[in-house]
Amino acid sequence: MNGKVILAILVVISGAVGYVFYSSTQSEWNEVEPVSESAESTTKEDAVTVEPEPKSVPKKDPAPVVEAPALTPAVTTETEQEEPKVAAPDLVTAPKSVNNSDARVKEAITDLAQRMVRWMVPAEQVRKWVLTIDLVADGKIPYKHAPIKYDRDPFLVLPAGDETYVSDSGNYSRWDDLIGVISEVPVQDAARYYREWLPLFEKAYDELGKQGNFHDRFMAALGQVRSVSEPPMGATLVRPHIFYQFADPELEAASALTKWMWRLGPENMLELQDFARNLSAELTYR
Repeated sequence: MNGKVILAILVVISGAVGYVFYSSTQSEWNEVEPVSESAESTTKEDAVTVEPEPKSVPKKDPAPVVEAPALTPAVTTETEQEEPKVAAPDLVTAPKSVNNSDARVKEAITDLAQRMVRWMVPAEQVRKWVLTIDLVADGKIPYKHAPIKYDRDPFLVLPAGDETYVSDSGNYSRWDDLIGVISEVPVQDAARYYREWLPLFEKAYDELGKQGNFHDRFMAALGQVRSVSEPPMGATLVRPHIFYQFADPELEAASALTKWMWRLGPENMLELQDFARNLSAELTYR
């Protein structure tokens, strides 16, 4: 058979197949394969016969198909980057009654600040702590019914003139152990224990017969501790009776809490104030 005739037959067959394939697929995701160089040599009449009239194909919105795969990895990536949450350690839960609660208080203090247990005065711990906080909120300190008994060396002075004295700087170290134990307590743990035991503290505060609530008094006590000014260094002391006092009337007129914190020394006082400030912030903003 003539080669040209064979070539013409192949062109016609390929054109017919292409027409059928194109007609049966109306999706814009399928493209007609490019025509071979042999097809370009067909006559003008054959080309018109092979190519179908253009049809208007409705456009499909590919957005859902394109965007859907992109959303999944974004969410997955964000989830994978989240840090695992660490469970908080268990607390010693508060008892329901203030009565007979001393054993549970000892367990809680042992967990929170073990070294403080040695100074505890066992009986009526909750009531003593609540009373102490109520006094501190007014700028006072407990002389009776204190929750702890902290033994320390005697107060030392140096002579400064005719029946006047100045405090020995070595007095500050007498309070190092107590302030060290308090400052080592993790503030977040202290706040968690406070929230757990607050209902019991409120019951003990109600027994005092005062207006308001214990939480407000506790926050006021922290505010009192934070507001104490720097201790007067080298202030003159006198001893009209048993105890020493400031010769300056203005210094002597300071609150009992303020003068006690001055006796701690600058470093210990700042540590205690930092703890009070951090605990106050933890209870206010967390």
